[in-house]
Amino acid sequence: MAAIPFAEWRPDMPALGPWAREARNVVPAEESYRPLNALAGTSAPLPQAAQGAAWFRGSDGGTRMFAGDASRLYRLSGTDWNDVSRSAGGPYAPGADHQWRFGQFGALALAVNGVDVPQKFDLGVGARWTALEGAPPVATYLATVRDFVVLGKIGNTPQRIQWSGFNNAETWGSALSTQADLQDLPDGGTVTGLVGGEYGLVFQETSVRRMTYEGPPVVFRIDKIANDIGASVPGSVAGVLDLAFFLHKSGFYMVQGGQSVVPIGRGKVDRTFWADFDELHQFRCSSAIDPVRGLYVFAYPGAGSTGRPNRLLIYNWRAERWSRAELPCELVFGGASQDARTLEQLDSFGALQGLPYSLDSSYWIGTLSLLLFGFDTDHRSGSFSGGALEATLETGEFNPGAGNRSVIRGLRPLIDGDPAALQLGARETQRDTVAYGPPVGVTAAGLSPVYGSGRYFRVRATIPAASTWSNAQGIDDIDVRPAGAQ
Repeated sequence: MAAIPFAEWRPDMPALGPWAREARNVVPAEESYRPLNALAGTSAPLPQAAQGAAWFRGSDGGTRMFAGDASRLYRLSGTDWNDVSRSAGGPYAPGADHQWRFGQFGALALAVNGVDVPQKFDLGVGARWTALEGAPPVATYLATVRDFVVLGKIGNTPQRIQWSGFNNAETWGSALSTQADLQDLPDGGTVTGLVGGEYGLVFQETSVRRMTYEGPPVVFRIDKIANDIGASVPGSVAGVLDLAFFLHKSGFYMVQGGQSVVPIGRGKVDRTFWADFDELHQFRCSSAIDPVRGLYVFAYPGAGSTGRPNRLLIYNWRAERWSRAELPCELVFGGASQDARTLEQLDSFGALQGLPYSLDSSYWIGTLSLLLFGFDTDHRSGSFSGGALEATLETGEFNPGAGNRSVIRGLRPLIDGDPAALQLGARETQRDTVAYGPPVGVTAAGLSPVYGSGRYFRVRATIPAASTWSNAQGIDDIDVRPAGAQ
């Protein structure tokens, strides 16, 4: 019998078919699944839960990492989050249900939270965040579009966007000479996200608009590229290069080239997600891009949560495949590591055998490494570079007897690295529940002596936590025998 792959995870599809019902704690790849490493918090904790984080590159080429909570902004120095909040104006006041959102304009890091005036941090000489000058409006969303800072959901005008003067983050108002201006969007509901770049994308509750620079007197041409579809969950909005991702009530979507809006969850994960999602705490959702592996990662509170995220959905836009993870966290974000450390400098992380990442991990090396970061439930930040999480994968359901009953007596897992435990699931009819046999290990010859009889089968593989492996492809060498047609 031909090899059977660990199939594309599409839990919305019928059980009898070539789709996997489970792909947990793994990363989807083109022809296999790869391990998802644990989020290992390496920093000292923030005083409160993280409500936003981002990394920046200064003019000197070095990186800076910032985070915010319900009252303060912090900068990461080594393993410590140092308070670099404004020195005048008192603590910030986003509350527990507002997120910090960050952006960069030249040498300035920028931050908004929907309550306080926009903040700036000079990446070259700054010691603390201060108010952005030029009287910018209070805003919830922020992006850099070409030579402008664009703000969205302005104060008490939730359908308004406003942009700075040309090539000047601290010129605001409405003047043809500076090109600073604003636009109230006539429909589409509240602005729920912004993505910047050569052009801008404005997400609303029920529309997506593109901002294209034309210069005076128009400045920006604003075209609607999606009607009746928008970002229902603000934390789902993330962008990279010419791609952007968002979640609407009808499912997950991707914007390509600022023009086409493509469903990426339909017939795959949309129904399963909405059945699991704790909408009451949707303000705790976050999303991040892993540009190296081509991943969009969405963290959300699902069944069994206490309101904080306990699930990740992971989409590989190159392979067009999904997976999921069960992992409690406060948020996910795209981060960078550029700190080269000697062995002596690792003392602050504890004993050598207790280091959160291996010594050859990109976390420790001095070259810039773009990594998927997050905050754990103890308010500590770190990258997803710890040991591999326990992974569970399944094949699609198959009927080796062409409609007749069969007996399967063994198979070979196509998983490199440490051995996995395999379970054979079987049932007689589509009305029956799949009954799985006990987990069975792998012999020295690489075979798993599973046993079961029925008409329909699927195979589940469990790879223990901290295992060393790189690809899980499927099963092969299936020992199948006929068992009659009754």
